[in-house]
Amino acid sequence: MNNPHSSYNSELQPGTGGAFLAEAFGLPLQAHLPLGNKLEGVRFAVKDVFDIAGTRTGAGNPVWLSGNSAASKHAAAVERLLSDGARFVGKTLTDELTYSLAGINAHYGVPRNPASPDRLPGGSSSGSVAAVAAGLADIALGTDCGGSVRLPASYCGVWGMRPTHGRLSGHGCLTLAHSFDTVGWFADTLEHLEQTFCALAHAETTSMPATFLTLNDAGINGLLDPAVCNAFSRLKSAQSDFLAVDSELDLASWAAAFRVLQASEAWMEHGLWVTQHADELGVDIRQRFNIAAGVTATQVRAAQEVRIAAIRELNRILDSQHKVIVLPTVPTPAPLLSADGATVDDVRMRSQHLLCIAGLAGLPQLSMPWIQVNGAPVGLSIIGGRGCDEIVLHAAHKLQARITN
Repeated sequence: MNNPHSSYNSELQPGTGGAFLAEAFGLPLQAHLPLGNKLEGVRFAVKDVFDIAGTRTGAGNPVWLSGNSAASKHAAAVERLLSDGARFVGKTLTDELTYSLAGINAHYGVPRNPASPDRLPGGSSSGSVAAVAAGLADIALGTDCGGSVRLPASYCGVWGMRPTHGRLSGHGCLTLAHSFDTVGWFADTLEHLEQTFCALAHAETTSMPATFLTLNDAGINGLLDPAVCNAFSRLKSAQSDFLAVDSELDLASWAAAFRVLQASEAWMEHGLWVTQHADELGVDIRQRFNIAAGVTATQVRAAQEVRIAAIRELNRILDSQHKVIVLPTVPTPAPLLSADGATVDDVRMRSQHLLCIAGLAGLPQLSMPWIQVNGAPVGLSIIGGRGCDEIVLHAAHKLQARITN
């Protein structure tokens, strides 16, 4: 990976494959109104969908980059971290327009997965997760629409969090699908993850108790690779206070509804630009937008009905603000770099079945380092009720103590 303290360069050269973009290196970002300096000296990196004053936001595409003027001010999340004393070290690579989970960028390459170099890092916040996993940053901002923080955190063995939808300001950050997108972040430790939330949300930590739930749902077990399923079964057996809840999560329908709604919103947001610049997109991203262009109003209405049913079922399960759901973040370790397109797509589709749970309902979800499968990380997740981000973080402290002893 490139050195985040290297001298300033005006452009990222296509095909470099590093985590960091050259454009923002060496910029002396300064905070104006300190809020308490809880993150004093903590190094942070920023996915290249957040505005940094004096630089252009590239969103993973050279044509998008060249068509933008330099931002006049920082994104709100960046300003929050600076105001809390964190130290900016660089902008990071993203999948094009954030419309991917793989971590593959046709123009700039694939950031290395430091935890498993022969595997994909996951996207779309690929550069941010790689920077934290490699120790080049203590925390890194990303975005999570369909899992773009949670999945890479699992693949690279770091902490990652998607907050309650709407809890944090997305001002100054590119949007893919407005009813799903959240600011998210990675961290090297739970303490840094929690401190980052407190800075971004202007919140305090909590010691409120949490009740751990697991879901009796054959559909979930059927998605998991055997090694992941077996490890999760052992975890549940070892925790006498985990409460098993009968559930009927139609995850196939939920994931399909998510894809329809995300695609519809992505086309509303970027369809005009994509129409004008389709040939400048990587093949996989172009194909995804081609599908998005064909989504009908009838499909959207049907998907919204599925979303409403999903929210009702999750509200039934999480009928108290103290309850949290524990489940593997994704069904499998990261695909190998040598995997063919069909394998990558299969992993993406199976992963969406788990990731859409929090996504459809706008719930907070935290992914924590958990197990190794064939030498590659797989994360464990905690999902909380809407607005219960602090309880999710407190639950993570309790669960971390258990799985590391």
